[in-house]
Amino acid sequence: MIWFSVFFLFLAQVPEPAPSPGLPEAAGVYFRQDNTNWTGLRPAVVLNANAKGMDLFVYTGGYTDLGMNIACRGPRATMRILLPKPMFYVRGIGPAKDAMLIRLTEKKDSRVFKTSFSNVTVENKGGYRKGDISKLDAIQYPDGSFSVSPEKALAPGEYLLVFSSASTAYDFGIDKANRQSP
Repeated sequence: MIWFSVFFLFLAQVPEPAPSPGLPEAAGVYFRQDNTNWTGLRPAVVLNANAKGMDLFVYTGGYTDLGMNIACRGPRATMRILLPKPMFYVRGIGPAKDAMLIRLTEKKDSRVFKTSFSNVTVENKGGYRKGDISKLDAIQYPDGSFSVSPEKALAPGEYLLVFSSASTAYDFGIDKANRQSP
């Protein structure tokens, strides 16, 4: 019986997962491709944001939908990733529960996404379109940092990793991997 108690105490004290050694110490969002050095993602640069339906929203006292069309600068993000399920390491940016992955619509000279007041929920504080959101798996570490990766493989395209709102967002693109024949 004593052995069972000791075994139970051992299991009860199993530590939470710890981040791997060699992780970045500075606040930011990081990605590592091909087991090379960590690369920091740059915050997305918003080119413009246009309100949609503001007049009617104000006129009706908020009984109509208010939306935003937001454009990120450039037709492609600087950070290009070949993996369809990338894992990002996040330190000091926001809580894991607020992390969301949004697919951007590609335009000639920008990448855009839409938000809507009617889409705002506890899980979707930014009001992003449901079809643009990819669910994330998260691993939290005792030091407050965490890792996130999409639940499902991402199709090639442009994406935005956001933390509640687009004011804290990091952009990247998923490229098709060049597959070599065996």
